[in-house]
Amino acid sequence: MHPDVFSAAVLEGGDAASARVVSQHDRIGTEKLEEWANGHLRGDEIVVLEASGNSFAVAGRLHAVGITAVVLESVQAGKIRHNFCNDDRQSAVKLARVYLSGLAKEVWQPDEETRAMREIFFAHRNAVKDTTRNRNRIRSYLNEHCVRLPKGTRLTQESGLLRALGAREWSPLQERLIRSLFKQLWECESRRTDLEQLMVQELIARPQWAQLWRLMGIRHRVAFALMAVIGDIHRFPTAKKLVGYIGLSPRRKQSGTNAKGYEQGLSHAGRNDLRTLVLQSAQNALTQRNSPLHKWGWRLLLRKNRNLAAVAVGRKLVVAVWHLLMGHFTPLVELTDHIHTKLLQIATVLGKPILKDMGFASRSEFVHKQYQLWQLSS
Repeated sequence: MHPDVFSAAVLEGGDAASARVVSQHDRIGTEKLEEWANGHLRGDEIVVLEASGNSFAVAGRLHAVGITAVVLESVQAGKIRHNFCNDDRQSAVKLARVYLSGLAKEVWQPDEETRAMREIFFAHRNAVKDTTRNRNRIRSYLNEHCVRLPKGTRLTQESGLLRALGAREWSPLQERLIRSLFKQLWECESRRTDLEQLMVQELIARPQWAQLWRLMGIRHRVAFALMAVIGDIHRFPTAKKLVGYIGLSPRRKQSGTNAKGYEQGLSHAGRNDLRTLVLQSAQNALTQRNSPLHKWGWRLLLRKNRNLAAVAVGRKLVVAVWHLLMGHFTPLVELTDHIHTKLLQIATVLGKPILKDMGFASRSEFVHKQYQLWQLSS
């Protein structure tokens, strides 16, 4: 499936080896997808797509006209194209045979709301990258002219620009360039701030997910990422399934006479974007002495190394996330200093205008209302 055209093949049969190619279609306009489906499919077939940027939207269009569509993981399905062919017509046939073989992994198709949250998550991630990139451009340009701003200078504020302009004599062209660099940074920072505020508002609107703030190392960014990527928590029947989905399960290798085998680090399967955030939360939990995982993680750290300890702590953190979302946690009895500080920081992200629009007179009232909700939760 391409943005403008698509290629398709219709196969008939019950297994990959004996399935017969009924017809093949190449370079059909994407806008004619429904027309093609109604003309060549009876309605009881299964349309197979390889995961790509528009696969969920295409699947939704097919579902709307009563046709079942499944999306296959691109990592495995794409290997067929690279190993055997690189032609759209033949790739369509091979994709159908991969599905009939039963070895392909189907991708969960998120609903519209979950897809919108994922778009916010990815937009925020890009905004963070753009902010860092523009901040480094400013520092690099100043470094070219042997200018080092004092420690603590905030480039995202007007004072940072004034310090940069006052560091030395600049030509009119250089001054305009510096102002342009700072303007780009401020635009990226504003977009990042707006998206973070939106994340917090969405979490507050869903108290079940806002309870993730109770866990050490998880604030609004990680909690929103979990909500956007996981979607319906009930599609994971056990915590082990969620751990494997994120990609924190150890990889086991066994061969020959070694019956037991040995672990060989992470499998690097699953959601790398979410795994990275969870490991950052685990590193944070290792540094927090009040964390229940701190002592356990450090015992493991002293026996092995910090990376292995962080992965183990991250795995326990994901298990705790699953139990909390499934309602297995008890109501919050006491508002600890750690949670109080975290909620104050989240209220600061929102800012006074948004807090007021949401009905909170102050940051303290926001903290108190969240605490009351957690006390009532079971």
